[in-house]
Amino acid sequence: MPVTHAHVHEHADGTVHSHYHTHPGGDVAHEHAAASHDEIAFDQGSEAHAPGAIPEHSHATTTSIKPPLEACDLAYTYPHQEHSVFSGLSFHVHPASMLAILGNNGAGKSTLLDLLAGITKPTAGRVLIDGEDASALSRKEMARRIAYVAQQQTVPHLSVYDEVLLGRKPHISWAVRPVDREVVSRALVDLELEQFATRFCDELSGGERQKVFIARALAQEPHILILDEPTSALDPKNQLEVLEVVRRVTHEAGLASVLVLHDVNLALRFCDHFMLVRDGEVVAVGDRSVVTGEALTQTYGTPFKIVEVDGVPVAVPA
Repeated sequence: MPVTHAHVHEHADGTVHSHYHTHPGGDVAHEHAAASHDEIAFDQGSEAHAPGAIPEHSHATTTSIKPPLEACDLAYTYPHQEHSVFSGLSFHVHPASMLAILGNNGAGKSTLLDLLAGITKPTAGRVLIDGEDASALSRKEMARRIAYVAQQQTVPHLSVYDEVLLGRKPHISWAVRPVDREVVSRALVDLELEQFATRFCDELSGGERQKVFIARALAQEPHILILDEPTSALDPKNQLEVLEVVRRVTHEAGLASVLVLHDVNLALRFCDHFMLVRDGEVVAVGDRSVVTGEALTQTYGTPFKIVEVDGVPVAVPA
């Protein structure tokens, strides 16, 4: 049976790479270490703001506390195109909260996540991480503060324990320390993965794998957790389990979590704040009250209405 080893390397420019090597005759998979970040409030000209969310023009005393994640007049233009997406976008995100980004296909949701995580540089404006300009932070420092779980993940022939241990790379100078193993063990417990620690990742179900990737992100001990479509390709049971885990660790660890979701009703069930986007323009942002039939209709280009089922708002086609 092929055996896979994980190796982590830090380059001179601070870039951190993890490599999987399979012997004998196995493929070699390469995966860049990722990053994660915290919670939300917006200033997009909308009058609706979530409770606790602080518009940029507010003079509330809480503005003296630097939010973990802040976008300042953010704009991005795709190469060889003239039209900007998210022109003048300003908001900040606070800990222990989940922000759902909802929008039509091609709205720029994943691009926004890349901008927030420092993977893509904005055309204008800047992203602040704990009050510091993200462009001034090394990739290693970004990885200590932000964990990013991408939509597409390489599934290595690694044990669950070793895969989660890779999340410690931003904190390891040379050898794995007892504290690193303690963090990994805690992440496995948080995600209820202890019984899978010695199993190989490519032997797990889709929902179990997604929990492993989230556990690896938590092992980074980030301030901010960014998830791009964490429930894609999962059945309803696993969708609920994964988002319940994300909500629990977000609140318990005080994370600012930002999620791109396609299912409006899952977002309404689990998230605290919402950003509705259509073709790079913000339609609405705020708490659950901004997710109206009118806003959803404008966002997706098809009629929606909101009804209540057992006191819970549900979005249905009109």
